[in-house]
Amino acid sequence: MVSSSEAHYIIESCLTDFRIDGRTQLEHRPYTITNYRSTKSKTSAPTAPSLILSNGSSRVHLPGSTTDVLCSVKADLVHPSPSKPNEGVLELNVDLSLCGGGGTVGGSIAGGSSGGGAQKQRRQQRDEGSQITSLLQRLVLPHAVDYEKLVVWPGRYVWRLAIDIVVLRCDGCVLDASSIAMREALCNTKLPKVQAVMEGSEDNNNGGGGAGGSSSKNDLMVDGDIKKAMAPHGAEDCPLVMTVSVLSAPPSAIADAVTSKSSGGSSKRHRSISVIDARTEEEACASSRVCVSVDPNGMVCGVHTLGGGGAALEEGGEENGGGSSMPLAMLGDVVSSAAMASKSLYELLDGDEKEGEMKGRVKKNIVDDGSGYGYLLK
Repeated sequence: MVSSSEAHYIIESCLTDFRIDGRTQLEHRPYTITNYRSTKSKTSAPTAPSLILSNGSSRVHLPGSTTDVLCSVKADLVHPSPSKPNEGVLELNVDLSLCGGGGTVGGSIAGGSSGGGAQKQRRQQRDEGSQITSLLQRLVLPHAVDYEKLVVWPGRYVWRLAIDIVVLRCDGCVLDASSIAMREALCNTKLPKVQAVMEGSEDNNNGGGGAGGSSSKNDLMVDGDIKKAMAPHGAEDCPLVMTVSVLSAPPSAIADAVTSKSSGGSSKRHRSISVIDARTEEEACASSRVCVSVDPNGMVCGVHTLGGGGAALEEGGEENGGGSSMPLAMLGDVVSSAAMASKSLYELLDGDEKEGEMKGRVKKNIVDDGSGYGYLLK
């Protein structure tokens, strides 16, 4: 739990646009993303191949910090749902059982075993995992791929993509890191070419009897050539989740600013700030958090609000929004901040398809040896 003095320091540093790890308001941390698609463009050293028995995989890692997320995509052919016979199936599961510490979606700091017991911690991790799964299903999954392109045989066979996300460690913004891992894994997924085969006419030519000639055998032929395998259509347009944490100054600091500037309304409005990709400590100090799902075209696909971290700030009750609210006028700023941050993040992730100038910036920002980021924390 963050103490009151630590919360004051963190909030004041964010209000001055100089956060505790040296970043600015809308700056992401230098994540390292490992997958087959990023071998040539995003990493200078050779990267590990896809996970065994997976059609696609990715890993999101933050050098020098406690963030490590794995994602695996397994594809198989199944019968479609009767309600949606011409659409494929996407299943998602998020596992936090191996997460030894870091921030959670509820704003608490996991890993602390103060008399709760291992059973209580496992129950909390299961609840957190189901909540993260539910949020990603609502914010990302409906726009992750083109479901109609996953149909192999209309009404009979479709592709089912089972997405498994394992959070090994996470230092805040677990939804953001999970959405990045999911998008990169889907873009890395390879689906073999499958063709439907009708054998009814062949049975007739082979001289089948009356009963045999009237029935037809339906089968699927899978092409084993990996060069003909393709990624799911629309995976490049999979949205990312931007969690915007709203940090507000405590009432005492606002009152001091009001008396010093003699203009109460405007100064109070400027004592709140929204930050992107918050650390665990910043999440614990946030009065409110808003998860915004944004696609590569800048379109908002979904919005979900989360409660604040609940850090105690002096007499923080009603004047500060109860610790889980924010001014209505700030909602537009929150969404615009998420859109701006997502634009820069998409440029970093898809930088290999941009100009050569952008490529150099990708290697500098995404791949980092840890000496640049978090120098203030050392």
